[in-house]
Amino acid sequence: MLDRYFGAEAEARVERAVREAEARSLGQIVPVVVEKSDGYPEAVYRGALLLGSLATAVVLLLPWPAPLGELVLLQLAAGSLGALLARLDPVERLLAGRRAMEAATRARAMRAFQEHGLDRTVQGTGVLVFASLFEHRAVVLGDHGIHARMGDAEWARAVNALAGGLQRGDPAAGFCEAIALVGERLAEHFPRSGGTGPGNELPDALRPSRN
Repeated sequence: MLDRYFGAEAEARVERAVREAEARSLGQIVPVVVEKSDGYPEAVYRGALLLGSLATAVVLLLPWPAPLGELVLLQLAAGSLGALLARLDPVERLLAGRRAMEAATRARAMRAFQEHGLDRTVQGTGVLVFASLFEHRAVVLGDHGIHARMGDAEWARAVNALAGGLQRGDPAAGFCEAIALVGERLAEHFPRSGGTGPGNELPDALRPSRN
């Protein structure tokens, strides 16, 4: 999935957007994209249970009784088919549920914040712009120095822009739009003037990850 959306040209566009945004502010922006934030094993169990239960209900509604052995075999076959169908992306999203995907994406973003050193900038100005492709969800997190001034509400437009790019099937464009919006807010609250402030503490390149 990453290879499909993020070739060399797309990654270069995102990196350029980061450089342009950081040139106007003291923020240290790191874009991260993952294929999937969680394995959602519960979706497989739910798929197996649902199809197995459906097969059982159909047999019980038939006008003639099925032997117990045949019923068990049918349940096993239907459960196995349900587990396989649950691995299809649209079905897995449905069975995993919106709340579980939101929680998983947020938790994975928090982990990425630590992994990429955004909590260790000199002035606490690290900003994570994070997308999870499978879930079609985005998160923007700011370190203490920035978050104290801005809070979640300031990131809302950038989150929506990135999520919109994911839903359109153009995550690179979503990243560029979100990074530009983050840069505008950072330049307003934390402007870089006369070359003052720390240098580029963190690499500008997109950080793709398969897990």
